[in-house]
Amino acid sequence: MENNYFMLNPTPAPPDKEQELAILFLDIRNFTGLMEAQSGKTVIQIVRRLFTAFNQIIKKFEGKVVEIAGDSLYAVFGLQTGLKESVNNAYQAAKVMFQTVSLYNEAYDEPYYGGPLEIGVGLHAGKVFVDEFGLDNAPQLSVMGLPVNVASRLQAKTKELNNDMIISEHAYQLLAGGGAIAHYQTVQLQGISGGQQVRLAGKPYSNRNQLNLDYLLAISG
Repeated sequence: MENNYFMLNPTPAPPDKEQELAILFLDIRNFTGLMEAQSGKTVIQIVRRLFTAFNQIIKKFEGKVVEIAGDSLYAVFGLQTGLKESVNNAYQAAKVMFQTVSLYNEAYDEPYYGGPLEIGVGLHAGKVFVDEFGLDNAPQLSVMGLPVNVASRLQAKTKELNNDMIISEHAYQLLAGGGAIAHYQTVQLQGISGGQQVRLAGKPYSNRNQLNLDYLLAISG
């Protein structure tokens, strides 16, 4: 029987617009240990509490969460602002989110886990396609393009480089006053051709052994 699916469903219209945005990926570290130490219900409560706070911070700095999946979050800045302002907003939002995690650890570290929760952040900027797209549900914000992939890979690279915030050189140059003093480095990102110039703008993780285990498990598939 001939498949008439594509005849009945023509090619969707192209994305609404192309726009320069700041793109931030965030992932909760030490999550494997948390899952092992606590019940699933407790872990969900912890993640929801943190992500609720992160969402409020992102909105305060004129950003928007595009997607939350498990222990990861993806947000964009600049839908209503210029690129330089959006990069600075994303950077400031990241700093406040790091502070939020520190406050959370001070309040809940011992009762919940016995070891600090940490986050890894990748920040990039570039021209992406912005659209609203949905399958069965109401249309949701969709942002696509190579800069999204780069930002995601930067976040993943924080494990290997033992630095909790990595900013692309392009985004770093847009920060007011150059941002924090950050170490310059050229790195290879998985699935991205050519070396990428980045800045290590964070600090080393406190639980390096767990990060090594998580990284080895990730690359081993």
